[in-house]
Amino acid sequence: MNKTTISIPKILISLIVYFALPLSAAWLNQFVDSMTITHTMIYSATALILISLNWEVFSLHLHRFAKNMKDGLLFTLICFIVIILLQLACHFILRPDNTILEREILLHYTFFIPAMVLAYSVCYAVSFTLAFKIFVDRIHLQVSESMTILISGFLFGFLCTVSLLPSTFDQFLRLFGYFFLTSTLASYAYNQTHSIIPMTLAYSLVLLGNILLILI
Repeated sequence: MNKTTISIPKILISLIVYFALPLSAAWLNQFVDSMTITHTMIYSATALILISLNWEVFSLHLHRFAKNMKDGLLFTLICFIVIILLQLACHFILRPDNTILEREILLHYTFFIPAMVLAYSVCYAVSFTLAFKIFVDRIHLQVSESMTILISGFLFGFLCTVSLLPSTFDQFLRLFGYFFLTSTLASYAYNQTHSIIPMTLAYSLVLLGNILLILI
């Protein structure tokens, strides 16, 4: 995979923020009494911190996407279609019980809708893809391209699953199935375009679609 060589301190701080900040949800929820609002703050803060710490990497990936727009848009479309299929599998088969927006909260705090929508779509997607890039940046595997994609997807998917502290083995398997497939797709798109932007755009659009379905 194409490397940008992020410094070790930035990698450690970024991954700690990405994986540890969501663990504060239960504590923060004591003050707002709504997991939707709590996760809005967490997703927004995570994206802001990761982009701030790794702006050079993020801007580089934006530049790569803009420089090769044709391939970038093609893989955005591919990722968009695959993520929709993954979301369907998630809903009907995997059912990992991920945190979702509460419709009642959206309708009650109408003035807060833009922030919640942005957090649950763009911020979540940016954090996921940027954290993935940071995680794989220093990983060097002497294996085939396909194995590199699968191994990186497996490792990041496993970390995403464990960080949510699943309470049962069944929940662990369902969460891992979702995150492994999503991480592998992110790995594939990054491997093909050398940019996280196609996956970020596709994931954001699908998540945005999910929110619109909640509002209907």
